[in-house]
Amino acid sequence: MHPTSDEVKFDLKLFSSQTESLLRLLKKFSEQLDLESESIRKNLADQILKTTANKQELADKLNSETSALNFNLEKSGLNLNTLVESQLFKTLPKDLQQQTQALISLVQECHDKNLANGMSIQMLSNINQHALDLISGKHKQDIKLYGSSGEKTQSGNQSSLGKA
Repeated sequence: MHPTSDEVKFDLKLFSSQTESLLRLLKKFSEQLDLESESIRKNLADQILKTTANKQELADKLNSETSALNFNLEKSGLNLNTLVESQLFKTLPKDLQQQTQALISLVQECHDKNLANGMSIQMLSNINQHALDLISGKHKQDIKLYGSSGEKTQSGNQSSLGKA
């Protein structure tokens, strides 16, 4: 039996080592995202900065290794997402199929964690900025707050935080 042109172009051994390497990096990246999330919850600014630096270093490595993996797949006209639906995927050893699916799942999991952490940091930043604006006497005309009567009121030029 003669191999198909896809099988000739596709380097199975290289793909296997690339997925193993990416899985290791993604697991470390996921751990950093968990640390970042915990640091955000506990309001540990120094730890957030350290985690962000570690996360950036891992992201650079992930980008490099992902590019290499995509280059290997592009030889067969595929990418990581289209590989799973291809005929080539069905010819891969079962353990490599599972490893590839685990890789795709972990990529999505890391994306979701990173997005959630980013939204948390943005919300905290907005809250902090609003608190600083209130403390420093800066008022935004379009902010509506609940007054002592429970009704929404325009913040306007009020100079107090409420009635005692």
